[in-house]
Parts: sequence; C-alpha cells; structure tokens
Amino acid sequence: MSAQPAFAPSRRETTTTTPRSDAVERGLRLVRPVRSRASKAPFVVVVMVMLSIGLVGLIIMSTVLQAQSFEAAKLDREAAALEIQQQSLTREVETLLSPASVAQRALIFGMVPNTNPAFLRLSDGKVLGKPEPAASGSNIRSVAR
Repeated sequence: MSAQPAFAPSRRETTTTTPRSDAVERGLRLVRPVRSRASKAPFVVVVMVMLSIGLVGLIIMSTVLQAQSFEAAKLDREAAALEIQQQSLTREVETLLSPASVAQRALIFGMVPNTNPAFLRLSDGKVLGKPEPAASGSNIRSVAR
C-alpha cells in the first residue's frame, strides 16, 4: 500500500461512473418504496375509549351536581323555616319585655304598684319626688275584684 495523504480522495471516489451503471455492475435494481399503512384499528379503539370515558365522566358529574342541587334546595327550605321560627321567637320576646306584660306578670306574682314613685337623678344623685312605700291593699287586681 502506498501512503496517501489523509485529505486525498480515494480511488473509488475518483472513478467517473454514473450511479446507475455502478448499481448495474453490482446487480442492484431500483425498488419502489414500500407503502406500509398503519392499521386504523388501534387509533379507533383509543378514540372510542376516550369518548366513552368522557361520556361516563359527564354522566357522573351531572348526577353529583343534581344531588347537590336537591341538597341545596332542602337546606334553603330548612333555613327559611328557621328564619320564620326566629322571627316568631323574637316577637314573643319583645311582647314579654313590653311594660304592659311586665306589669301584668308583676301583679300575678302579688306585687303592688307604687302610686307615689320617686326618681333618682344620676348626674347629681338627687332624689326627685317623695318616696313612700306602696300600700299592700292597693293591688289593682284586688281592687278590680
């Protein structure tokens, strides 16, 4: 073998043969490209599975939302009933705290009204009026009978 420089072309590259004639010399021939088509079945199966999963998910979500809607309606009705009950109890408390109701209950317990009340002025501590104890026979209930 002779020493050739590393950048020199090889002998094979220097020959001037056409690619076709070179292929004929070797016994090669031109072959048409193979058209391989992938099977459509796996793609169709994947798409159908995805659609099925999506539809099942939508049905489950719809069912859950409907159940929550019924629960919310039930809680709304319960809240309305409790609000009505609260208003009724508030009215009852206001009625029981009214001066007329307090006076009536005091008479039932045997208390007597004072006909000469005295008042205390808080700014200077002065008593206004002449305080006198109520007479035991001055109960309105006993007078009304």
